[in-house]
Amino acid sequence: MQRNCLRRVLGTLCFLLLVLTAHAQKYTVTGGQGTPLLAFDESANSSKFQVYLVYGMDNVEIRYTPTSSSYQWYRYKNKAGAGGDGERISSEQEGGTTVIRNIEEGYGYYVVEDDNMAKTGGYVWIIDYSKYAFDITRLYVDAERSNCDYMALGATADMKDMKYYTPSGSSKILDREFDITYQTMKLMGEDDIYTTVTVDTIIDPFKKVLPPPLCDTDVTLKGDLFARHFGMEKVITSDVYQAVAVDAVVKIDTVSYASDVPNLVVKGDSLSAPVEFNFTAIANTPVAAVFKWTISQKNEGGKNTPLSTSPNEDVNYVFNQNGTYFVDLEISDRTLACTWKLEEPITINISDTYIDVPNAFSPGTTPGINDEFRVAYRSLTRFKCWIFNRWGAEIYYWTDPSKGWDGKKGGKYVAPGVYFYVIEATGSDGKSIKKKGSINILRSKRIDDEIIEE
Repeated sequence: MQRNCLRRVLGTLCFLLLVLTAHAQKYTVTGGQGTPLLAFDESANSSKFQVYLVYGMDNVEIRYTPTSSSYQWYRYKNKAGAGGDGERISSEQEGGTTVIRNIEEGYGYYVVEDDNMAKTGGYVWIIDYSKYAFDITRLYVDAERSNCDYMALGATADMKDMKYYTPSGSSKILDREFDITYQTMKLMGEDDIYTTVTVDTIIDPFKKVLPPPLCDTDVTLKGDLFARHFGMEKVITSDVYQAVAVDAVVKIDTVSYASDVPNLVVKGDSLSAPVEFNFTAIANTPVAAVFKWTISQKNEGGKNTPLSTSPNEDVNYVFNQNGTYFVDLEISDRTLACTWKLEEPITINISDTYIDVPNAFSPGTTPGINDEFRVAYRSLTRFKCWIFNRWGAEIYYWTDPSKGWDGKKGGKYVAPGVYFYVIEATGSDGKSIKKKGSINILRSKRIDDEIIEE
């Protein structure tokens, strides 16, 4: 047990030693105006490379705590180590820390311990940001480069490249970033309404493009972020840009359709005529200004037949003939520079006509089960049905195929026996349908509200 405890203690001590050693090998940069900024950090990678920005070179110092009593500071301009241009520089000792002063920007600095490059504590490149500070006199949206898919910014600005060299000799440019703010529109809420929102993003807008605004907007630039760190941030706002990008969604409302009718016979994904839809384009108006709805019918082996067009934001249409229909939408901006289209047309299939008439039912005896005379149907655009008794007297009449006859006349059940129906209808193909025949009312015994005499 004592051995296990000793092992745990030794393990903990070793771990703490490693942590302290790693911490001791970090460089510390001080001096200049404000606090130096670690702008690029690969200290955790094999290159162990960092880039620091300082504002002015006054009193700039770099400190390092070596793990060996034998060490040497170097600096390089283009490449460190063997084959590079590294040169020895003098340092001062302050307790267990070594310090270099009289730093020059545009150099990389590093310490080699025990004259062994494998024991390099890392590399620090110093850039004097005051020589490269961002300055801008004009910001604008570049209309020639901007289009329906993105917005490009342009500027009259002073923005020198901040170049540095990695220890291996690769030339790099330190990327600047800016805080960009502008307005756009976003689809929000249960009602799907395009609402104005603010975009706030961090990017270099002079190297990358921005998502296009969906409303007229100015653009505000703040930065760069290095200048913000040193309290030297520039803020500028562009003139108002007239947006051209269009975005939309389509809302489909069923105005009239008997989808929950038990005697409606569904055929695949087809709908039963007539069905009435209201199609609404929800777009980023007023940028979205020109609307064009097109409804067409599919022709096998030929061009689709146009049926209707509309310039409105919404369109209502009744599909009352069998076939396949396509609903398309195009929306353009005020200048007609950008056009939004449905990725795929809305497809609506209207089934062919079907009607089947039962020959018997039993009203008043089995509630909810075969207690109403209804035709099974689909795609009937017109319907009339009469019920007659055996003497030719009209008992009942209705015009909605989803409804039926409950076997009553004047609120009382008719007597069991044979009755006759006459049906006149029009199918989704436009053809007339006429049917007539007999219907048997089945009842094993008399009920209280039965009509005895017809």
